[in-house]
Amino acid sequence: MEQTDTTLAEAITLKPIGIIRNDLAAPQLVADGDGLKLNDEPGTALKKFHEASDARSKIVIQEEMADLLEGIEDFSHIVVLYWGHEVSDTGRSLKKVHPVGRTDYPLKGIFSTCSPARPNPLLMTVVRLLGRDGTTLTVSGLDAIDRSPVLDLKPYVGEQFPQNDTFVPEWMDAIMNEYKESDEMKENVNENAGDLFCSGVLESARIEKLRINPRAEFGEALRKKDIATCLVKTAEIHGHYCPGSALGVMASMYGLHLLGPDCMNSDGVMENLLAIVEINACFADGVQAVSGCTLGNNSLIYRDLGKLAVTFAVRGKEEGVRIRARPEFKKYVGDAVPEFYPLMEKVIMNRAGTPEEEKSFREKGQEAAFALMKLPFEKIFVAETVVPDIPDYAPIAASAVCPQCGEIVMATKIDRDTGMCFMCSRKYREVEGRGIVEKA
Repeated sequence: MEQTDTTLAEAITLKPIGIIRNDLAAPQLVADGDGLKLNDEPGTALKKFHEASDARSKIVIQEEMADLLEGIEDFSHIVVLYWGHEVSDTGRSLKKVHPVGRTDYPLKGIFSTCSPARPNPLLMTVVRLLGRDGTTLTVSGLDAIDRSPVLDLKPYVGEQFPQNDTFVPEWMDAIMNEYKESDEMKENVNENAGDLFCSGVLESARIEKLRINPRAEFGEALRKKDIATCLVKTAEIHGHYCPGSALGVMASMYGLHLLGPDCMNSDGVMENLLAIVEINACFADGVQAVSGCTLGNNSLIYRDLGKLAVTFAVRGKEEGVRIRARPEFKKYVGDAVPEFYPLMEKVIMNRAGTPEEEKSFREKGQEAAFALMKLPFEKIFVAETVVPDIPDYAPIAASAVCPQCGEIVMATKIDRDTGMCFMCSRKYREVEGRGIVEKA
């Protein structure tokens, strides 16, 4: 049935859900009776556009809407709809403008441009979500000026937007190419290298996200049970892929999910989440990487038991969870990658592999690791509720100077008999391939 009634409401009332706070005091594009104008000459304006794309903004949402934000941190990017509150009535009355205020581009109708000056200055930007703290979101790439009212937030899902057979007119293509070229020049010049010591290996937005929350990527992967991402990131510290590190990754993900979502965001500062690992092998690196419990932050406890097992516990809670590998996991590895264990025996155990066999061992280790991750947790692990034996918080020890070597040493590591450090006294222990070994 044809719809012929096109009567419009006289007004629509919108209520802001929050406000944008940043250092952008004025827009680069302003509107007056003559159309759009740049606040700076084009080169300077482009530079400021790029600076804005890297800059951080805070989106402060009203407290009563806190529940509406649940789950938003699971997305890398969000769509921000905000109001151009400083667009004047004159700007809102414009019908045609030169795109980006450039008279070398043809006049075009407002609805065919991205101009902020519109009948209803409802503006939209896709931004990278760097972090969430309660009702405050930290983002980068937001081109709104300070104190812009926020009207809505949505997750950015690229698949919802057309991927193929899209096109734009030549003038828009020219604008975007100019923007891209200036961005490449900025990257080549790398004006911020002296401040950030950044070589460009990682995207600046990713560095900014990880600077705010170093474990943001692990946290997101944990919540989504994304084993592959955790395995890849673990390999950054472990150096290679193997079934042992894969088991540590999976055991940690399994245990932390059983322990509860609050345990997935530990940064190790307060030593509240603890991992008690029972082997000093590849498994331990998977545990350290995924849980964030490490020797350095005193949240990893090593018990020299030689078992593929880890216990996760939270200070203040009586019960923890212990995850141990089932013996059958070796059969699954052998079935999936038959070459792995024979190569392991020759290359690792007997140290008799050729360079070609060492290369093949690394390749088969990768295959075995990614094959394991496809199995259900319950098939390769046993989960047990336990009452863990938790040590006290790590003490903050005073420093001393060894009278023999003159080096600074923790006062608790001075031998009482000699008054010297353990190394000079020839009395110390070390963790090596055999476990904890007494040295004398």
